[in-house]
Amino acid sequence: MKTNEEMLRTAMDRRLSFLDELPSCRAAVQYRIAQEEEPVMKKKMSFGLVFAIVLILLSAAALAAGLLLSGRVSAARTADRALEKTYGITAEMQTFFARAEEELPDGSFRVTYTGSGGYAYPLGTYTAVVRDGKAAVTWSHDGEETADSYDGEIWGTKVLKQLFEDSRDEKKKEACLARASEITKKYAAPEAESAESPNADLRQREADKTAALKARVLSEDEMIGIGREFILSNYQLNDEQTARLELYTNSFDDGENTWYEMVNGKPCFLVEYLLYEEYTTEQIDRGESRGRTEKDGYYMVFVNVEDGTVEQYEYNAALAGLG
Repeated sequence: MKTNEEMLRTAMDRRLSFLDELPSCRAAVQYRIAQEEEPVMKKKMSFGLVFAIVLILLSAAALAAGLLLSGRVSAARTADRALEKTYGITAEMQTFFARAEEELPDGSFRVTYTGSGGYAYPLGTYTAVVRDGKAAVTWSHDGEETADSYDGEIWGTKVLKQLFEDSRDEKKKEACLARASEITKKYAAPEAESAESPNADLRQREADKTAALKARVLSEDEMIGIGREFILSNYQLNDEQTARLELYTNSFDDGENTWYEMVNGKPCFLVEYLLYEEYTTEQIDRGESRGRTEKDGYYMVFVNVEDGTVEQYEYNAALAGLG
């Protein structure tokens, strides 16, 4: 028991190290824990429970104290939580959607979650309007009859949950995408041809990447640290998951500006981490995807190269495509 408590205290010190610069917060936490030790408490809380509660209560404080978030990121975080509360769509299920944020004239934000690619019609679009820290969410298929299986054409949360589970298997995933694409094609409007040439788009992107690199004030190590802290805080990764995080940024170098992008007009550095289990021989033989556990996938955080603000983020459970 003593060993477990020592391990918990050590882990707690690591995870709450940001409070070193916030003595008022640290004092408040210590006071609350001390109160649990008063003899008036007939049923004393275990240290482990206190530890868990502290982590949950201070996750927002960690972000606020140690990280700068753009208005878009703050709105997206609020919308993500409202989407899960209203429709039951978790961060992992968002793998099947493309999220976009738009600032409205009154300063509020519209955050949309549109079914990706072939999933566009059956999954539809969820729209969250974020104002004064609160989000109201609607669905493009609200009021329509949702399907109980892939045979139907409108896939609500029930089918989405099944889709998430089936997509762990490569063969089932391919079949699901084929069915979704068939439905989407049936209802899709003709695509308009782009006036821009592919080469012009590539030249512009390359120029933007170079401009982002030249604007850099912070070091890459500093920005990687900011991105990692955002991932740990925003997704509440436990110690086992944190230990398995693998930095993908700078894992290859095709050019000096490889990891730089312009995001919403802001010069940014991409911090990307992977969380996954290795293939087993048996899974490869069966054509299955990686053995995966909760929150596996890849995490991307775009950090402003000038002031360290988190300008955009994305988590993908890597189940939606055919790769």
